[in-house]
Amino acid sequence: MPSIHGNTVVLKTLLAVMTFCMVLTGIPALAQDEAKRKIPFEIEERSPDEGTQPALSRSQHRMALGVAIDPFPTVISAVDRRFGLSVQPWFGIDNFKVRIDITHLRMPDALAGTRYFYKNDIDMGAVILEFFFSKNFEGFRIGSGFGIWDNSISHKYFTKKGGSISAFFTIGGGYVWKFYKTLYIEPCLALDILLSKETISIYGFKYRPLPLSGEISLKFGLYFDI
Repeated sequence: MPSIHGNTVVLKTLLAVMTFCMVLTGIPALAQDEAKRKIPFEIEERSPDEGTQPALSRSQHRMALGVAIDPFPTVISAVDRRFGLSVQPWFGIDNFKVRIDITHLRMPDALAGTRYFYKNDIDMGAVILEFFFSKNFEGFRIGSGFGIWDNSISHKYFTKKGGSISAFFTIGGGYVWKFYKTLYIEPCLALDILLSKETISIYGFKYRPLPLSGEISLKFGLYFDI
């Protein structure tokens, strides 16, 4: 009986040791499983906007490059059977547009001619800032800017020309209507005001350029998104 009792005690002791070892070896496995279960939840809790926010901010701004042709100088120069042209490249961002106006025209003698002067040629260039009340560079717009006005005129009885250069201020408005994708027409009006009162003198005969001029026209243009 003592030997049986002793064997029983030994067996119980071995079982207890084995159970303790199994518990110790199972703890890392349980911890690893627990970590595996938590990883997906940690990934889902991260903000999805962290990597895309800069791209979204950039996409909020719309930019474009375009060009417009103003037929008004062509038409008014044709009255005196001369060539006229106005080319207007521009850059736009959101509701704003910066336009460069490059124009050559012959002012008809019926408007600018005098008793001694005729053949009034005008070359001008201006930079104009415009604002659109709606997006996509369409709808109503207003704008103003400054430029250089180069006047030249001939004397009727002397084979000589005179000229003057003056700064001018321009203000205007219009409506841009897209009739096909990025092609548009723009009925518009503008007023140009000379900022100096220089006179042109040829052999004592003096000519004073018109202090202001107005324009009502219909522009044609197109643009490209950038």
